[in-house]
Parts: sequence; structure tokens; C-alpha cells
Amino acid sequence: MKEFQVVIIGAGPAGLAAAIQLQRQGIPALILERGQIGGLLNNAYWVENYPGFVEGITGADLADRIHQQAKRLGVIINREEVISVKYGGELFRIATNKRKIIAKLLVAATGTKARKLSQETNSAKQEGKILSEVFPIINEKGKTILIIGAGDAALDYALNLARDNQVTLLNRGIEIKGLPLLWDRVQENESIDYFSEMEIMKIDVTEPGKVSVIAKSCSQESSFCVDFLLAAIGREPELGFADRELLDRVGELQDKKVLFLIGDLKNGEFRQTSIAVGDGIRAAMDIGKKLEKG
Repeated sequence: MKEFQVVIIGAGPAGLAAAIQLQRQGIPALILERGQIGGLLNNAYWVENYPGFVEGITGADLADRIHQQAKRLGVIINREEVISVKYGGELFRIATNKRKIIAKLLVAATGTKARKLSQETNSAKQEGKILSEVFPIINEKGKTILIIGAGDAALDYALNLARDNQVTLLNRGIEIKGLPLLWDRVQENESIDYFSEMEIMKIDVTEPGKVSVIAKSCSQESSFCVDFLLAAIGREPELGFADRELLDRVGELQDKKVLFLIGDLKNGEFRQTSIAVGDGIRAAMDIGKKLEKG
């Protein structure tokens, strides 16, 4: 079982920023990433509040730039899924889908996971017709896509996909929870239809590979038949890697500065790339100071 000084779980903006700063400080870190490098930033249609990009930049392009910067500095990302993490004897014991690892310090940058629709069916999920992220279908063209939600993510997904597809937005309530700027753009886009007060009653996959959705509004039912269904109904911290004992000791281990939770994993509604990057750099600097003290 190989031992590492620092292990980072997650190669989104927070994890990459931590790795970049550690590399600059001469502290190599092992990064483990199960999915897409850049994390949820790849979902973003247009990032306009990240300093340095006057005209804005797509989320995918910004994620790629951060990745390329990390590679230039010698950061290596290992494509492994973390199955479990335990803590004992002053060490973290990490099991991935490929090996077992020991770490003295752990940086968790695992982000968030999507809340699921209670009406989902196994057949729909198996066929990849119900999604919670936009990047698996970002290159689709000429499709019909139904998005459930009215927050920032839902509006951003709609704008992203409406460039080459016909999109329908369903809001369970009346209130638009997304940014007014995004809502204005959605209203101006002829490829996006919007319906409010729509409660989802049933979701299934029909032949040939279509998603059937029945929604209820003011006692009337409406049916939709689309190529893909995208749920954007909220997210929650992704802590599935941690065992119960570790979860119970998170506060204690953070105080000891051996465990660092960074980025969207801990930031609640403040899920912004710039904040995540700052978290990563600060964690790396804290690690540097800790190691200097022995």
C-alpha cells in the first residue's frame, strides 16, 4: 500500500487550483478523478464573472485552460474512482477502483451531486435518456430536450443546448430562481419554450428511445415526448466516499488541518468558480505552512 503526503480527490477548479499551488510550492500531490476534468464547470454556457476574461468564456474552455496550466506545471491527474476513505492512526486510508493508498493529508474537492427526480424509471436511466449534467449531450444537434428547473443551472443548461436544439423548460412553481440576466436571455431565445406551475407526474421511455413526460398544471395534464430529459432541481454535497466515522470527525480533522474540504463541496449556494479556485489555493498554502512546521 503506497503512502502519499497529500492526496486530492477531484479535478474540478478547486482541486486543480490546489494542485497547481502545491506544485509551485514543491509539494507533489496525487490527484484522483473519476469523471470529467474540470467538473461542473464543463456545464457552464458562458462564464462572465471570472476575472481576466473581458468578453467571458465558455465553461468548457475555462476548464480546459485550467487543466492545461496544471499540466504545464507537471500536475498529473490519475483517472481513478475513490470508493471509500477511512481515517485512523493519523493516516487516511483510501480505496479506489484500482488500488489502496495511504495519505497524511487529504483535500476533498468532490463537488456536488444532483438531486434525483422521484419519478425516474430504471429503464430511462439505463438508456441515458435522463441526465443531471449537460456535457454528455452538449454536442447533440436537432434534438428535443426537456429541462426541469428554473434556477441558474436550468437556465444556463437551456441556453447552452438551445444553440442547436429545441428546448422546453418546466418550472414546478412560478418564481424564477435564476439570475435575471439569464432569464432575459432565455425569454429572448426562440429555441426555448417555458411553462410554469408544472408538476411532474410520470416519466418513462417509449419507443424508439424517446422520453415521455406527463405533467400536471391547474388540474390539466400535459404530455411531452422528447429525446432527452435534463433534471436541474438542485444539488447536494458529494460525500459518498467518506465512511460514517470519518463523517463524524470532519470538524475535528479540519481543525487539525489534515483534512481540507474545498470548492462546491462546502460552499452551499456560493458555487462559483472563482470561489472554488480561491479555496484550492488557500488549502495548498495551509498545507505548505503545516509541512514547514513538521
